[in-house]
Amino acid sequence: MRFFIAAMLLIFMSTPAPASTWELVRDDGERAIRVYLRDVPQSSYKSFYAVTQVRGTLSAVVAVLSDVPAMPEWIARMKTVKLLRRNADRELWVHARYRLPYPFVERETVLYSFMRQDPNTRVVTIVTRSVPGFVAVQKDRVRLINMHSTWKLTPEKGGMVRIEFWGEGEPGGYVPPILFNYNLPDEPVQTLRNLRKMLTREKYRTKHLHYIKEG
Repeated sequence: MRFFIAAMLLIFMSTPAPASTWELVRDDGERAIRVYLRDVPQSSYKSFYAVTQVRGTLSAVVAVLSDVPAMPEWIARMKTVKLLRRNADRELWVHARYRLPYPFVERETVLYSFMRQDPNTRVVTIVTRSVPGFVAVQKDRVRLINMHSTWKLTPEKGGMVRIEFWGEGEPGGYVPPILFNYNLPDEPVQTLRNLRKMLTREKYRTKHLHYIKEG
């Protein structure tokens, strides 16, 4: 049984913790995916850091990450998503719902994401956090109010892109921390596996975004 991890879409704790604080817990050598966990101060729930490398362009990866209707196809446990507002190509607000295994009820949240690209390094980051408002809280669901996630896309030699994904938060209601933490690595593994599959689709693979400068 796997539990929803409080991290998703996109993105960003501004500065990840030093590598020495992370413990490697999953290593999918076939797909070049590694997942690490660490303790979070004043919380019983751990945070994760996941990394992989893909052949492709920054535009292709950003095209997948910003395609709101397609998000449930690759983000682990996401059931539905609705675009609430988009500000040019840099900001968006969405309402997302997530499946949890019985007997836990659905979780839902409003997420705000902001994207930026460093003009010198070409590194793209997308910072996402849960925000209040926009959608009324439903009695039959649990509203997630403490979610943070980050995507960092780094162009590398040979037409490769390094994809890094951080996330932390709490699952809302009560999920035993020992179960949450045990199953936490499964979610970024599944998300990155699905993302790698999405990047093989022609509509993403050949995408050129005018607001993204390639490395």
